[in-house]
Amino acid sequence: MNALLEYEGKTLSYSIITNRRLKHLSIHIHPQKGVLVKNPGFSPTKVHTFVVQKATWIFEKMAWMNNRLWLKNLIENEGKVLYLGEPILLDASLLPERFYKEKTPPLVKSLVEKWAFMMRVVPRNITFRKTKRRWGSCSHKAELSFTLTLAQLPLEAIEYIVIHELSHINHPHHQRSFWNHVSEYMPHYKRQENVIKQYSPALS
Repeated sequence: MNALLEYEGKTLSYSIITNRRLKHLSIHIHPQKGVLVKNPGFSPTKVHTFVVQKATWIFEKMAWMNNRLWLKNLIENEGKVLYLGEPILLDASLLPERFYKEKTPPLVKSLVEKWAFMMRVVPRNITFRKTKRRWGSCSHKAELSFTLTLAQLPLEAIEYIVIHELSHINHPHHQRSFWNHVSEYMPHYKRQENVIKQYSPALS
């Protein structure tokens, strides 16, 4: 069953899949099938109300997925990659993964060194790897890990991720004290969070 939702000037089409073995309503965003609402048997009115409540999240998730596919299409269709937020033509002899291996580590390591000094913390190690969702992480041993494609983001967004992960060295959580610490070094960090939502760390 298909349905439509008008929300803040936007039209959202979604499919309702009924499975009486389920216990709760849930929403899934599929790259090809679109918005799927899994329903244990509630009425269409209740399902519609549920979708309205989740509409903001749905549109944010769809935007994230569209941009993820856009980077993939940019590489495949135009032979370009993103570097510091801008599309640039990729050398025909260079694979995207190799490009980011050359660009991301030196850039991020220099930013970690800069901000670690300012924040008076000492990370034990820095590694880079391919990821599909996470831009960075900090272990309980103060070991930092960043996605290989981090250099695709605008510079200030990269700095925010570095500050975020360095803040975890002394604040291994996301409680208020952590965010207060982040805001000491980047008062407008929420602006960068919104920028980052337009990108995806995945290459494919």
